[in-house]
Amino acid sequence: MSVATPVLVIAGLTGSGKTLAIQQLEQLGYTGLEGIPPAQVIPLVEAMRTHHAALAISLNLHAQEYRDQVPTLAAWVQSQGIPFLFLEARSPVLLNRLSAHRRPHPYGEAAGLLEAIEQERLALAPVRERCTHWLDTSDLNAQQLRQQLQALVQGIPQPLNLRLVSFGFKYGVPPDANLLFDVRFLPNPFFQPHLRRLTGQDPLLQEFLFADPITQSTYQHILSLIKAFWPHYRAERRPHLTLAIGCTGGQHRSVALVERLAQDLQPWTVPAGNHVLPDLNVQVQHRHLLDSQRELEARFGPAPGEAGVAQQQVRIPLAGVPAPSHA
Repeated sequence: MSVATPVLVIAGLTGSGKTLAIQQLEQLGYTGLEGIPPAQVIPLVEAMRTHHAALAISLNLHAQEYRDQVPTLAAWVQSQGIPFLFLEARSPVLLNRLSAHRRPHPYGEAAGLLEAIEQERLALAPVRERCTHWLDTSDLNAQQLRQQLQALVQGIPQPLNLRLVSFGFKYGVPPDANLLFDVRFLPNPFFQPHLRRLTGQDPLLQEFLFADPITQSTYQHILSLIKAFWPHYRAERRPHLTLAIGCTGGQHRSVALVERLAQDLQPWTVPAGNHVLPDLNVQVQHRHLLDSQRELEARFGPAPGEAGVAQQQVRIPLAGVPAPSHA
């Protein structure tokens, strides 16, 4: 028999967004409780559920005695039909978040913050296995996190977070790519002097590249694969899919294909009909765009005349970020 009042229990790694999740749930009408030892959750829910519309509880799992209380709690929430959510993120993302906020890590930093992150990940592995839902927050902003939480508590299929990444092989392959494509066989704008300074975000370069039949065919194959694969990732409750496209420097060909993919996938990024959420959250990252441009400038010197301004305007690491004003 499920609890009449909606309840969500949250566990997760330090820096994975538990506090932000509680804040977002409060915007959805939940009463949030943070840092609760697992043994206290059951009496709290029993005491509070008749006085609140919905409850969201994040757990304190820093001490081993608290982690030892999780099996009893997990059995109870399962019997009550309560979702048990585990929040996580990639280690480099956690490192950046904790460093930026100068937050102390509960596992200490004697051996370094990254080591503390990995120690906690290992310690919470048994807890993670007892959860009913998992959410990687590495690439989620606050709005997207709220969408994912809303989907979970309302039983709505969650959007798939599709990250489209361009990169340059000369700088290294993205380690977290699920699907990776090498497009170095396409016509290279580097050898066209009037296009060399441009990027794949520039319409003139895109026009040159997509005029080639091989580019068109390659692009259609990649787009078809995405359309065929992403519903299955979503059905398997995999919240993230990273697709990486690489050329030599990560400035021209890979950027152009990623930009075109983001454009052509837009119909799936808005809610359809009466659906509360879109099918896809598309995020674009041009991983090595700035590196390639800086290398070009070091090799060939600053762009002459007006090109210098254009050069600054196209130095945008994420699609959709406004170019800096030069007024």
